[in-house]
Formats: sequence, structure tokens, C-alpha cells
Amino acid sequence: MRIILPLCGVLLLAAPVAVSSSSITYYLDGARVETEAGAVKGQIEIPLPFGIDADSVRIKPLQGVFISRVEFTAVSPDRKMAKEIARLTERKDALADRLKALDTKEDIFRAAAKSQSGKAPRTTKTNREPLENIRKGTDFAIAQLEEVYKARRKAENELKSVETRLFSLKNAGNAGGRLARVWLSGKNGRVTVSYLHPGLKWAPMYDFRLDIDGEVEVIMHALFPETEKGVALAVVPAHLSETATELPIAIEPGRVAKVAVFRFPLEKEKYTSSPISSLSFSFKNRSDKKLPPGESNCYRQGEYIGKNRFDGCLPGESKSLDFGKVTPTIK
Repeated sequence: MRIILPLCGVLLLAAPVAVSSSSITYYLDGARVETEAGAVKGQIEIPLPFGIDADSVRIKPLQGVFISRVEFTAVSPDRKMAKEIARLTERKDALADRLKALDTKEDIFRAAAKSQSGKAPRTTKTNREPLENIRKGTDFAIAQLEEVYKARRKAENELKSVETRLFSLKNAGNAGGRLARVWLSGKNGRVTVSYLHPGLKWAPMYDFRLDIDGEVEVIMHALFPETEKGVALAVVPAHLSETATELPIAIEPGRVAKVAVFRFPLEKEKYTSSPISSLSFSFKNRSDKKLPPGESNCYRQGEYIGKNRFDGCLPGESKSLDFGKVTPTIK
């Protein structure tokens, strides 16, 4: 599972402004971005990226200066970029319409195939080979369904490509974003700018390791967007509305970071080695921390057993998990 989102436009880089430090604290449903910036001739221009919570913008003066005025203006991309954004938006809408039409077409040919296969063969003067005609009708409907599936796959892949390109363009040009102009009492004052960005978040991923008899080690990792160098990063294992008691955990740059390690006694364990290894176990969360839902991998005595979705676990709650189970295909 990967989360790779462009962060262009998140860091505040514009003139007249001098950026000295930035930090991003990721939550399960958003992020808090904070940047310190210095004024040039008593003024700071700060680009605020598209998609942030506009009501969450806070600008705090530092070093004894005070803010005399703040203005916000919309940012418009240049003509060439605006033209490309309009073209891609039109193509995106066309592909969405195409997918809707393919859904209708699929329903029609699915019904046709079902109708053909459900017909009772009856020989008439005009239909002397009823079974053959039914077979031809069914084959034709199925062939059309295959064409629909092929067309849908092509349209979905193009739609993903168009959406990715649109996202990159809008971030590069900060289309839809705003510009905050700040006037300070002094010519060389500094401010701290912070805001919430719902589009930036982290996702949990777990390793369950049963390497010691009667015990499971639970390693919580954080998957998060790529960031530029020099940005201080942290994650909070909670939603923005649940952070009264949760403290940020510092993490290293990258796309995956270890957040926490827990050790819990096993309540039950069932290991099967044949025909392939599989494992079922249960444990009780004896910590005071909530384990949020996420993807997970399982290891037993160093052996990788498989992966599964972990639904999360509250403090004091017991949880059962299965890994490596395979349903044999009967032919």
C-alpha cells in the first residue's frame, strides 16, 4: 500500500518572503502545516495551497512585531496553464460520461446473454437450428461484454492519468489557492503561518510478529506523502477531533516510518503448516493507546505468513486475526 502525493505548493515559497523552517504534523484525516517566514520591507506574501481549510489559517507575529493588516486574494494560473487545466477538465468529464454509457451498455448485453441462455430450443420453419442460434446469440452478447470491459479498463486508466495530471498542474500553479499578504509594523519582522490541510494525512500499516512463544509484537508504521528535505515531520495516531491527549510522534523523512511498538500476550494461537502455512491468533490490547485500522503483514518465527486488513483495536479490546488462509480452487 503506498501513498504518494505531490506536495508542491504546500511549503511557502514566494517573494517577498524568507522561509526559515517548516513542519508538518500528519493526522488520520488531515495535517497541520506550519512555516516560519520573514518580511521583506515590512511585507510578506504567502501562497496558501488549494484544498486547505481556509478557516484554519493562523498567522502569528514573532520577535515583538505586530500584524497591521492581512489580505487574501485568489491565485489564477497563467494563460497557458489555465488552458491546459480547462482541456484536462473537459476530458475528465468526457471520460466520466463514457464510463456511465459503458455501464448502461454492460447492463444491456448482460441481460441479452442471460436471455439467450435461458431460451428453450424450439424448431420452427424459420429456426431449424435453435440450439445453434442460441449459442450464436449468447456468444455475440458475451463478445460485446468483453469489448465493454476492455473499453472500461481503457477509460478508467486514462481517467486516472488525467486526474493525476490535473492534480499536479493545479498544485504547481497553485490554481484555486489563495495568496495571503501580511503587513508588519517592522521591516524585518517574522511570522509563523499555520493551517490544516485535509488532503494530507497518514495511513497506518502494521507488522504482527509472533517470534516469541505466547507473545505478539505489534509494530505500527506510518505511510505518508513524500516531502521536501528540511521539513520536520510528525504523526498523531488520532483524528484531528480526537487530539486532546495525543502527542505528536517525530518521524524521519521518507514514505514509511516506525511509529510505535507494542507487545501483547496471545490469548489464542492456531498454526497450520500443510498444505501451506496459515495462522490464526487473538490478543488483547493492554496498552492505553487506540490502534487505528490499517493494512497488516504477519510473520511467525521469521516466516512471512501473509497480509490482511486490520480493523483497529481500542484499549482493553480483544482482537482476532487470520493470515495465510487459502481457499482451494476446485476444477
